Amino acid sequence: MTAQATIYICDDDQEILNGLTYMLQESGYMVRSFLSGKDLLVAIDAGPKPLRAVFVLDLDNPSMDGDMIHDQLIARGYTKRSPVIFLSGKATIEKAVNEVKKGALNFVEKPHSADVLLPLLKVAMKKEEEQNAGAKRCEFLKFMWESLTVQQRKVAVLVASGELNKKIAVTLSIVERTVEVHRSKVFEKLGVDSPAALATTIANMKGCGIVIGSDDF
Repeated sequence: MTAQATIYICDDDQEILNGLTYMLQESGYMVRSFLSGKDLLVAIDAGPKPLRAVFVLDLDNPSMDGDMIHDQLIARGYTKRSPVIFLSGKATIEKAVNEVKKGALNFVEKPHSADVLLPLLKVAMKKEEEQNAGAKRCEFLKFMWESLTVQQRKVAVLVASGELNKKIAVTLSIVERTVEVHRSKVFEKLGVDSPAALATTIANMKGCGIVIGSDDF
């Protein structure tokens, strides 16, 4: 069974916090609750990595506004994997919309209801699972690319672009037999069996933000 993310709630109203915590725990979620943004940030910074979390933040927390907490989560890189949902009063709907523009999943207007929040949390948990799996995939691709030597990376880029061994040898000023050896190692380390499969793998690496090509020449 896949491990499930924990829901981190931050709201300065103890009654609301208790009610949310109880409702979510009764719905089967793991929950951690905080009255202040500072306490939430300290807890997640000290916790295990990578963080598996969905955040439910009160936008009007006097100790640290939800938008400030959101900015800190973005700066720390947590929102790449962890969706954020805001709890917003009528007076802060515009602020909530701005947070959505900054990457938050959505917002729920207070007083919230289970009929609104629970379906949104289901979407958030699914999104977190997908983002976490994607991040793991990218980490693995980065590890594979870094397992290649500099020369193997150069050969990999040229093979993926469709260049023949003889042309690669000329481009890199090495003998063709050396190209063949590097090509074999590249296929072995990256788990591919053709130039087309190698090209797809390199494209996936680029999609993860891994620098390929120009820095290796």
